[in-house]
Amino acid sequence: MINTQKESEFYSKDFDFSYSSLNKLLFCPSLFYKDYILKDKEVRTDKHLVEGSLLHCLLFEPENVLNKFNIVPGKTPSDNIRKVMKDMSLYTSETDFDKIKDSTILDSLINMNLYQSLKTDEQRLAKIKVSDYKPYWTFINNTNVNVVDQETLDKSKKRVEILMANEEVKDLLQMVEKDFELDPVETYCEKKLRADLKNYTFGLKGIVDYYKIDSEEKTITICDLKTTGKTLSEFGETVNFYNYWLQAAVYCHLVINNVEDDYKDYNILFKFVVIDKYDQVYVFDVSEKTLSNWAVQFSDILERADYHYTKKKYNLPFDFLTGQVFL
Repeated sequence: MINTQKESEFYSKDFDFSYSSLNKLLFCPSLFYKDYILKDKEVRTDKHLVEGSLLHCLLFEPENVLNKFNIVPGKTPSDNIRKVMKDMSLYTSETDFDKIKDSTILDSLINMNLYQSLKTDEQRLAKIKVSDYKPYWTFINNTNVNVVDQETLDKSKKRVEILMANEEVKDLLQMVEKDFELDPVETYCEKKLRADLKNYTFGLKGIVDYYKIDSEEKTITICDLKTTGKTLSEFGETVNFYNYWLQAAVYCHLVINNVEDDYKDYNILFKFVVIDKYDQVYVFDVSEKTLSNWAVQFSDILERADYHYTKKKYNLPFDFLTGQVFL
């Protein structure tokens, strides 16, 4: 549904595309419209997403773990139950789990389309009114931080140890602070960056996992940590499926446009640091030719984004709107 008021509010302010918003715009413009223009973005509490964020935090900014995550005793609920409880928290300020109204629980179950095949409301309520879920509710209610259990924290810490036991990863992710003017190496972790885009009315933003500037080697090495539920041998397919190549192109553009002028002619190296479902670790180097091809593809993506953004057309993907799809 078109909402002219929300559109007016959205276009009254500058907008910076991120990898995730660009990816969503390519995949389903109407979802982009819902999330970013209507500001009706779904809060994702999927366990694999939370675990991925936790691993990033433990590896790149361990000092912020307790600021970004609440650690609960016992195990956290399943993904489906977590989604229901997150939805419930939007409609009640009740902090006592036992005092939540049945109607709030039932409405959220309808919103999430969960347990609707059960015959009675009592059966549906029994799925949520579980004493083991009380600690999770205490931490999730009215907070904007992720919630993890101790078992997940311990598992993620172990995976950090596995990553750093890999000699290539250990050498690559040297956390170096530039402590004197002539130090040849600078490193940056979880760095928030933005950049203007020439010839476009929108900008670009992102949080780059890690990059290192070496003034002796005249290189800028950009690293992106990926966890995957598949194997290392399938990662090439994963890069294409999730458009990770686009994320690499975005990060390269952001870093290049945020370094000092003296560094802009440095050679750019991009690496994916991957840990798979079996805790196998490998550093995937991206060739100069591949990076160049991704940069060309990125230019095409920006043109597509500009079409949607300037013409305010979000009902269909670009190829469908421009009549380029045939059977």
